[in-house]
Amino acid sequence: MSPYGLNLVTSHDTIQAFSQLGIAFLLFIVGLSLSPRIIKTVGKISIITGVGQILFTSSIGFGIAMLLGFSMIEATYIGIALTFSSTIVIMKLLSDKKDLETLYGKIAMGFLIVQDIVAMFILIFVTSLSGEGGLYSLILQSILKVAGSISLVLLIGYYILPGVLKKIADNTEFLMLFCISWCLALSAILHYIGLSLEIGALLAGVSLSVSPYRHEIVARIRPLRDFFILMFFVFLGTQMEFGNFGAHWLAILIFSAFVLIGNPLIVMMLMGYSRYTRRTGFLAGLTVAQISEFSLILIALGIKMGHISSDILSLVTIVGLITI
Repeated sequence: MSPYGLNLVTSHDTIQAFSQLGIAFLLFIVGLSLSPRIIKTVGKISIITGVGQILFTSSIGFGIAMLLGFSMIEATYIGIALTFSSTIVIMKLLSDKKDLETLYGKIAMGFLIVQDIVAMFILIFVTSLSGEGGLYSLILQSILKVAGSISLVLLIGYYILPGVLKKIADNTEFLMLFCISWCLALSAILHYIGLSLEIGALLAGVSLSVSPYRHEIVARIRPLRDFFILMFFVFLGTQMEFGNFGAHWLAILIFSAFVLIGNPLIVMMLMGYSRYTRRTGFLAGLTVAQISEFSLILIALGIKMGHISSDILSLVTIVGLITI
């Protein structure tokens, strides 16, 4: 449907809005699966795996890019772009396979959240290079916003929402409308204060994760998620840029192989070091065998600021298309 195909899409803003609804509903359902008990169980390994994979993948990706003749700044952008996995793709796959409640599924959700938090701070850092604000003040503001939002939402979820849900649970339509409103309102509020709508939707789900009605909520929201998340993939496809990628065909093959094979191996080694079984490490490792839509956003930002050329976007786009 993109300009490279039938060129059917004209209402980009509408499709983008629908895609954001899909992301919000997807992460809302993920949040409903993240009760405090689960976070306590897999929190440590998620942090170790998430941070470790980011450090190893970015370092190795940077080294490969330097060996292939890219400049240092280009290699830095490429190394970071290869690091992050697509939360939306992975959560959709785990949900379709009904593996969100498995051990490897919970660990995968955990290190994806760690990746998203690190990605947010990387975007803050890159933005600060353009002189749009001091790095330390931006990071401090973001930390305070995240901590304050999490604390406030958890307090509301613990003290207020149980009583509200108990009063409206007899009417299933009203329950569904309330949960949709809560998800979208919290996403909009956090987006307004400078955080991502993904964090808002995830927190909205977490605040309802201890509710006895969470399974009914998931069953009601799932059809909406499936419809709107389709729009995300349509929007992602229409935004891809291919350009002159023929000059980088060898780099595309090498980077794709690294993401498909290297990323899973890194996660497997980290989980093996933490004494998890090979099967759990293997399954969790498979979830990171693709790059994220954040990778495209990061590269596009680097081009906008004049750090790298548009050829890098073509390269990363093809790697993303192959690995996703």
